[in-house]
Parts: sequence; C-alpha cells; structure tokens
Amino acid sequence: MLVMLLTVVTIIGVLVIGLGGGPVDESVVIPATPTTQAPTASAPGPTTVAEYEDDTSAEGVLVAVTTTNATVTETMAPEPLGTLTPIEGLGVPTLDASSSVSTVGIDRVMFGMTLHDAQVAAGSQFTPITPVGHCFLVVPEAGQAGLTFWVVSGTVERVDVDTRTITTRSGAGIGDTEDRIQELFGERIYTTTLPDGSGNLLAYVPKDVADATYRVMFVSNGLQITRMWAGRLPWAEELGGCPG
Repeated sequence: MLVMLLTVVTIIGVLVIGLGGGPVDESVVIPATPTTQAPTASAPGPTTVAEYEDDTSAEGVLVAVTTTNATVTETMAPEPLGTLTPIEGLGVPTLDASSSVSTVGIDRVMFGMTLHDAQVAAGSQFTPITPVGHCFLVVPEAGQAGLTFWVVSGTVERVDVDTRTITTRSGAGIGDTEDRIQELFGERIYTTTLPDGSGNLLAYVPKDVADATYRVMFVSNGLQITRMWAGRLPWAEELGGCPG
C-alpha cells in the first residue's frame, strides 16, 4: 500500500509540473501574435478593396474624371454621324497644303463625282458629320484639314474651305480684302449684300458657257474675306446650310 501511495503521489507531482508549463507556452504564443499581425500593419499594398478606395483612389478618381471630361469636351474633330462603306486601297491622300480650289472642284475631286469616286480621288475615306440623307456633309479622314464636302443625291456638289492654307488657283482665299478679290477677277465678280447685312457675298461667275453652273463664292465682313466655297448650282448659292 505504501508503495502504491508513493507511486500515485509521484504521478500527481509529474502532472502538476507538466501542467505548470503553461507560462512557457504563453511565452511562445505572445510573440506569435504580433508576428501574425505585423504583415497586415506594414503591408505595402492594400489588404481590402475598401482600404484601397479610402487610401489611394480619391486622387485617382479625380484624375480619371478630369481625363474623361477633357475627352467629352474635345471639339477639335466633329463626332462622326453614321459611316460610309469602307474603300480599300485608297493610297496616299491627295488633298494637302498645296491643293487649290477651282470652279469645277479641288485638285482631283471634281463636282459631280460619285461619293465613291471622290474618295478615291482624295485618297481618303470620308466621314459624315451630319446625318446621312439626301444632302449631307463629309470631311476627309486624312489629308488637309478644314475641308467639308457637300454630298447631294450621291454626288459631291460643293466644298467649303475653312482654312487660309487653301486658296483658289489665283491665290484668293480667306483673309484677303474685297479689293484684292476684285483686282484678281475683275468683272467676273458679282457682289451682293448678305441678307442679314453683316457683309457681302462675292460670286465668281465663269465666262465659259460650259462652266455656267459653277461658282466660287467669297463671304466678307464688308472688308475682308471670312469664308470661301466652290460648287455647282443651286448648292453653290445656298446660304442656309445643307438641307437634309
């Protein structure tokens, strides 16, 4: 019995000592906790989407909005309205700073050409900038800027020039005075007052009977040319825009 009692006491003592090792375990667990949390506190990147939006996205969103607004308000190029059938193999654009307007067209693009042939002649696809209909406006996608063609019933009937770079073959263009236009073309110029009284309309009327339906038109503010176009009648005398 004594031996058994001593054995039991010994076993209980061992168990007590073993259980008392808890503090040693706690000393191991305590540093483990910050070790696990440290990467969360010092991680270079966001750990959640919410943290990313709160910490870093505010400035990014502002930049994005600014960029988007700039794109929306961009007005340098008119937004296309509709598309035309693509034409393959157009080659190099032919309308450039050396191009010149005449009574019958501009360089290789002649009034009366079909829309297809005009694009081939220009070496550029045309893009509609008004709704495609009986009469609509197109601009070349490549080549000289500041040119707008009128397409009426499928043929090119007029070109409006909105750049000083392009002039007539005689060198007349936007920025010239009325007097210079008169000096260049003499009696071929017929001048009338604009309906709103803001200036004058100077019409160059060809002498040749074969060209009787063609015109080159200049609009002035009373002194200086501010607009210019060429085309066939009746579209060459249209002041109210291309009717749809």
